[in-house]
Amino acid sequence: MTPFVRHLTAAAVLTITILGCTLSEASPSVQAASLRGEARDAEFTLVIHSPQAIWSAAEEITVQAELSYTGTSQELAIGGAIGGVIAFSVEEVTGDRRMDAVRDAACARYTIGPDRPITSPYIKSGVFNPGEPNEAFYREFFDDPLFRLPTGTWRVTAWAALAIGPDCGGRQVDLRAPLLITVQ
Repeated sequence: MTPFVRHLTAAAVLTITILGCTLSEASPSVQAASLRGEARDAEFTLVIHSPQAIWSAAEEITVQAELSYTGTSQELAIGGAIGGVIAFSVEEVTGDRRMDAVRDAACARYTIGPDRPITSPYIKSGVFNPGEPNEAFYREFFDDPLFRLPTGTWRVTAWAALAIGPDCGGRQVDLRAPLLITVQ
């Protein structure tokens, strides 16, 4: 190895070392890993993802789900709730608060294909009984237009319920993809 090549190699190692030290000092939100949950059947894949695993109780939590079709048809008619094929539920892992997905019973027609997935950002749904111990929490949760949660560990689940065919009378598909988030 010539002296010039040794000098270039040493400079490259020093540069990589400096960059490595600089990157390790990034803020926690930059280092927070994204999350992904998945559920599959023979023709469909439901994926839920969030850009980070740890959130502040003051910030809006971002979650999105995508239902993709992996079958052989170019386009497939499916039936599902008028409110959408994908719904979401939230459950406090470290407590007893829970907002289950609520769906309407009506049937709407949707189209999906290998290159046309159905996507949905997190949408709040659920019900509670007046007078129950967590009523104040539920009222505050549903009154807030943003998706925020208090401190704790929470399971957010995307739920895709559909039937193959436009009239909701065909093969039923029920997929649930969860992920865990931490709120500090």
